[in-house]
Amino acid sequence: MFPPALLKGDELYEHEASAPYDASRDLSKYLLMHYGSLEDVFHQSGHPLAMAHGYCQRLSDLLRSCAQRTGTSVARALDVGCSVGGVTHALGAWVTDQVVGVDISRRSVEIAQALTHHGGGTFSVIEQGPFHREVSILVEPGDRARVAFEVGDANALRVGEQPFDAVVLSNVLDRVARPAACLEQFTGSTAILRTGGLLMVACPWSWYPEYSHPDEWLGSAATGTPSETALKALLAGHFDLVAEVDEPGVLRQNPREYDYFESHVTVWRKR
Repeated sequence: MFPPALLKGDELYEHEASAPYDASRDLSKYLLMHYGSLEDVFHQSGHPLAMAHGYCQRLSDLLRSCAQRTGTSVARALDVGCSVGGVTHALGAWVTDQVVGVDISRRSVEIAQALTHHGGGTFSVIEQGPFHREVSILVEPGDRARVAFEVGDANALRVGEQPFDAVVLSNVLDRVARPAACLEQFTGSTAILRTGGLLMVACPWSWYPEYSHPDEWLGSAATGTPSETALKALLAGHFDLVAEVDEPGVLRQNPREYDYFESHVTVWRKR
């Protein structure tokens, strides 16, 4: 069976007035960031930004390490704001029962589902001007056997029959309308995350008024409180901090332009 074409080259040049996160160019960039090899992203192993490659896998590895260190059994995990599913599939390699990825972008979810069903796919990436190239990616069977995706709002997560053992919020808090309310789904209840479960929050804290009103942003210029401190204040009453690191990532625009970011990553255990 031939892998499906997730994104075709001509789609990259269409003028799109689509829903947020559904534009073909953006999806192409996230597919490359989530699944592309070092050579797919940079064309060379010695690129100055090579250390930022593999962001999704590193988040999964950190959560697994924290689970082992704290003796936390992770049978079910939830990936909130999963985009095209890179972290979700990485979690599927070690979470023992089920991983659910949730994203507000229907098109992202459909692409993630196609990757899960077919075990891979092809997509086009911009090279320069009218030039593009095709990239092929594979998702290992062990990374997709227990993975599912659904459309959902990070501020209104669906409550299932039982809570999850781990929840990942990756690059999503600065893209939701009410970030504090998003976190309250885990601090104020055990419906989504069980007692003793792990919560990972990864965010570069890139606040923009088009996503959330400045009054909703975590932190305050008036009090000199950065987002990192505000996050800890919101979670400390309900969680114990397990790990805190900075993780680099990179989003490729074209072979000469890359968006580098450094996410503040914390892992917490719910009391």
